[in-house]
Order: sequence, then C-alpha cells, then structure tokens
Amino acid sequence: MTETFQGRVIAGRGDAESIAIQVLNFIVVDVDRIIQFLNITGLQPETIRASARSSQFLLGVLEYVAKDDDLLKAIDHELKIRPAAILAAIVHLSPEPEEKPLDKKVASTPQLPRRNLFQ
Repeated sequence: MTETFQGRVIAGRGDAESIAIQVLNFIVVDVDRIIQFLNITGLQPETIRASARSSQFLLGVLEYVAKDDDLLKAIDHELKIRPAAILAAIVHLSPEPEEKPLDKKVASTPQLPRRNLFQ
C-alpha cells in the first residue's frame, strides 16, 4: 500500500521534509517532548531553527520519532500522520548508499593453484 500525506502520495523529498517539519513542530510545542528531544540530541533551543533547514536534521527528527512508539501514536492521533508515512519519509530523506570500489589489492591478488588432496 502506498502511503499518503494530506491526501496525496508521498512523492519525494519535498513531501518528506513537510512531514518532518510538522513532526518537529509537534515536538517543539510540548515542553516535556522538547526537553527530552534536546537532551537526547544535545541541541540547544536556539539552534533548532537553523538546524531545521538541513535535510539531514529533518531525517534525524523522523528517525528519533520512529524509535518511540508512544510518540508515533501521539503523532498519528494528533496530526493524522501514520507511522508508515513517517517511515516512507525517512526513505525519501535518506542518502543513497555509496558503492565502494573494490580494494585494488584484493582484486589483483593472484589465485593460488588448487591441489587435489585425494589423489
């Protein structure tokens, strides 16, 4: 099933960032939630606004929420953002995995000759 947000399919980075900003606002308006968020992330209240401009920060907000079942339930109840939509947003904000080239030493190591031990 394709997850939707505000009646439309989560199509990409823009929708994912929109979800993350709404989730961040949900955290910020509650004193207990923001204190816990700041304690866990090590951020200061005055740095949140500047940090929220970063896709990596917004990804971190969604990952933080995804680890807390009670917070996911509260977001689902209050904002009507389903946990699956949050997970889909995480996928859209996650960087593409980098393919590492093979180590040249490993690739150029000559193969040892095989011997049949049962002759």
